[in-house]
Amino acid sequence: MIDADYTYPAKHIPEMIDVLESNPDVGMVCGRRPQSRDFDRFHLGNHLLRFAHLILNGISIRDPCTGLRVIRYDIMKNWRPKSKGFDIECEINYFINKIKGFKVVEIPIEYRIRIGEKKLSVRHGVTILKRMLLMSLKRWNEE
Repeated sequence: MIDADYTYPAKHIPEMIDVLESNPDVGMVCGRRPQSRDFDRFHLGNHLLRFAHLILNGISIRDPCTGLRVIRYDIMKNWRPKSKGFDIECEINYFINKIKGFKVVEIPIEYRIRIGEKKLSVRHGVTILKRMLLMSLKRWNEE
């Protein structure tokens, strides 16, 4: 799975596939973007979502909203997501790790500068946080 905004180099995919194929207990390999030293609302939001994912869902991923992932097909083939937007990433993390019981591994990747404006807003962050909260309350299957 890769975002189509040209920020994630596809050259990392073969390495990610190698990690997945050589570790049967790993269900997904995520590309971890470099941490920025800049402080703005986007980076603050990413840090808050990372912390919330750990506290609410018990999932320790440094970049939970990454747009570069390699996932085992057999895990996902019958999956029906509840998410309708940007909260899909945290739902995938939860499904693979907590529902299916597989590890999620991150590898460092390069990240290109976005061409154009960022599409995520505070409202999107709230939607993602709401999804994490619903999953933590085990209401994930009730929607």
